[in-house]
Amino acid sequence: MANEKEILLEVKNVCKYFPVKRRPGKFVKAVDDVSFFVRKGENLGIVGESGCGKSTLARTLIRLYEPTSGTIMLDGNDISGLTGKKLNAARGKMQMVFQDPYSSLDPRMTVYAILKEMLKVHKICPDAEIPEKIEALLSMTGLGRESASRYPGEFSGGQRQRICIARALSSHPEFIIADEPVSALDVSIQAQILNLLKKLQKELNLTVLFISHDLNVIRYISDRVIVMYLGSVVEEGRTEDVFLKPLHPYAEVLTKAVPELDPKVRSRESAIEGDLPSPIDLPEGCRFHPRCKYCQEKCRTERPLLAETDGGRRVACHYPLHYQESEEKENE
Repeated sequence: MANEKEILLEVKNVCKYFPVKRRPGKFVKAVDDVSFFVRKGENLGIVGESGCGKSTLARTLIRLYEPTSGTIMLDGNDISGLTGKKLNAARGKMQMVFQDPYSSLDPRMTVYAILKEMLKVHKICPDAEIPEKIEALLSMTGLGRESASRYPGEFSGGQRQRICIARALSSHPEFIIADEPVSALDVSIQAQILNLLKKLQKELNLTVLFISHDLNVIRYISDRVIVMYLGSVVEEGRTEDVFLKPLHPYAEVLTKAVPELDPKVRSRESAIEGDLPSPIDLPEGCRFHPRCKYCQEKCRTERPLLAETDGGRRVACHYPLHYQESEEKENE
């Protein structure tokens, strides 16, 4: 565990359940008992296949969704139950860059009006200084001053995402949640946005929670990574450690499934067997056990807890992979 002074965001046992209208008493457990921390100045990646709860977690942390239970601590203050002006003040410290730059900007507002609204809501500067501040934000994100008078529909996807980043930075946040910020962009533009985020993080000493289903993106930009499956954390550790030597079978499958650059290389050896279980009727025991090639009887009946292992890594598995390898060598 990191020193408390180093931690900017601490999430404790956060759950977000959605009731199922046609099935009374049933819930979609989109986020289920998630705990982690993010150090100041760090980039923490969250990865997992579609439907694992990444985006729901992001919206719960910034309080766009109300948490069903759990605690969200930002810089030592509990923001889980804040409302009104206190919540608005907390949101000034943490901002979000959304996945779709096309739908996250109001098409009826100019870029100037979009950024001015943020500056006024969070009372960042006097009205007389707003034009200068907007010009600085546009310059910081690689956009010219002429962009201020234009509408979102006049920009490309990459340029719109730069506007979204400028809007997020306008309140001088300490913490940025980037929810799949490059998935809707062309590959060549993705690299530009990722490099911009890395540059801004370093220059402004930002703390970033970066969410993606693209493991290459996570590996490039993150210091540590969390792997999620069906609403829960199954593994956490330094990014290179998780990629080079995953401990959880699901993390192993994800890392091996990264496509090769050589188009001639085609393999289904690492493909996950079976379908993703319903988040309404979750499997007993380990949630991954119906798709796990290492599954044993204990996995079917007893849910593994997220426990710390050597080197500060955490894994929710009864039989972490490196321990299995050690036992096999001993038996030889």
